[in-house]
Amino acid sequence: MAGLLGAYSAFLTRRPLIGGMASSAVLFATGDVVAQQLIEKKGNKHDFVRTARIVVWGGGIFAPAVTVWFRTLERLPIKNKWPATFARVGLDQFVFAPFVLTGFFHAMTLMEGKTLADARAKWQEAFVPTLKANWMLFIPFQTLNMFIPLQYRLLAINGVNIPWNAFLSLQNAKPKQVEKAEEDLKRD
Repeated sequence: MAGLLGAYSAFLTRRPLIGGMASSAVLFATGDVVAQQLIEKKGNKHDFVRTARIVVWGGGIFAPAVTVWFRTLERLPIKNKWPATFARVGLDQFVFAPFVLTGFFHAMTLMEGKTLADARAKWQEAFVPTLKANWMLFIPFQTLNMFIPLQYRLLAINGVNIPWNAFLSLQNAKPKQVEKAEEDLKRD
């Protein structure tokens, strides 16, 4: 196990973007599988396209953005550790997190083949409760994460992201479940 962790650490140091994208893709997929199998209990009716969409978001959009963002936060010209940490967490949660959640709901809705108007409606419905939940989890976590070496921060977030991604997947799927129930009622 130590050899695997060492190899992964070396890979993250050499190729932080690719390493972050790969680990994010896997861990976002894991979160969606947890949501579909353990919470929604879909069994053999697993929605693989939904999992693929969240993998595209996590590995292709989220990971590169967060990698660049963490490097940017690290360059803040504050020398004292605690003020720097509070500034980084404040910027991360009150500037970057709303941007990321907005991107998530829009990207997921558009990848479902829906319109920009549908994406805005999804955002209006889900953004505020999701952002509040984000703050409850990530303000304390990010305060600790800012003390983790830079190359491991995305990995640390991805570890916390398994339950968080399950939550996001459920938040994104909620209206679809309502729409499906309405369609079923219309058929009856």
